[in-house]
Amino acid sequence: MDRLTYLQRQKEDQGRKVCGVFPAQYPKEILWAMNLVPAEIWDPPLSPELAAGHLQPYICSVVRQGLELLLQGKAGVCDAFLFPHTCDSIQNLASVVNDYIGLDKPCHFFYHPKAPHGAAAKVYYQEQLKALAAALEPLAGPLDQAELKRRVAQGQRVAELYGQMYQMRAQGRLACSNAGFYQAVRRGEYLFPDDLIPYLEGFLQGAQGQAPSGPRVLLSGVLPNPPEILSLLDGLGATVAADDLLACSRRLLIPPSAAADPWQALGEQYFSMPPCSSKGSPLGERLDFILGQCRASGATGVIFYLVKFCEPELFDVPILSEELKKQGVPCLTLDVELNQGLSGQMATRVEAFLEMLG
Repeated sequence: MDRLTYLQRQKEDQGRKVCGVFPAQYPKEILWAMNLVPAEIWDPPLSPELAAGHLQPYICSVVRQGLELLLQGKAGVCDAFLFPHTCDSIQNLASVVNDYIGLDKPCHFFYHPKAPHGAAAKVYYQEQLKALAAALEPLAGPLDQAELKRRVAQGQRVAELYGQMYQMRAQGRLACSNAGFYQAVRRGEYLFPDDLIPYLEGFLQGAQGQAPSGPRVLLSGVLPNPPEILSLLDGLGATVAADDLLACSRRLLIPPSAAADPWQALGEQYFSMPPCSSKGSPLGERLDFILGQCRASGATGVIFYLVKFCEPELFDVPILSEELKKQGVPCLTLDVELNQGLSGQMATRVEAFLEMLG
């Protein structure tokens, strides 16, 4: 079932409302507890037609494609929108959508703290969680604390299943293509937890087996798009053994919290997420995370797969690449536009990089 059909059935059959969520980190458990289906907006496959009239040409295509979805009227299934303060571009998009284009649907905002994360940041995050829940009440009704606790437990189960997927892939125990792995991972961008949990359980059961024996690499960046990189690596017999992707491991590899209070659990989980450029994490922490993922998965090289004009990533990558090379980890950097495929030159560079690793 495709994404739009699924969301329409959630509204018609389950009586749920849909909240379109822009990248990247947000407390999805609060939305679940309020019977809202988060539908994340990362890379809708649309031809650019209208967004250029509202944005500078050097804005990243995540923002551009998200605005294009709204301007073309193809987000009608959504009853509201949520904008986390991921970066300045997403923040500015929130202003464009809420203040200028006349969208007749409520827009909500979530401001998570940036590093360093001291005691004040933890208090602030708790306040932001509760402010978001209060802001959603006119749309979804009062938040039930018992339901929130249940949904937090479901979120921990989802994180556990993702952790198993990543661990099995790192250990070479998933007989699954790169494209198939990320197709499964990205189902979490719109499936409600009641459906996501059995889906991931089924994936884990059906994908067990021996992984290909070719080169193993780590993919770093925002998201695995254009997806042709995955197909190319599959065709060359290479495995993405680990990743440092904002849309994937940086949000999904979260250790569970033992806190009985769901608000405290949500806070502890946020502050235990892997380091990320969008949170202002120190470069040393990002370097240690990438090196740790390489060691755990046997990845012998890193491909930085960057969305063009993504400033948070572009500030970090030159230093990360230099330091990784000092540690004996070869790196390849590719600048891409969403949904626009890989050029022949890029494909050749990837092939040459894998030959070097091999």
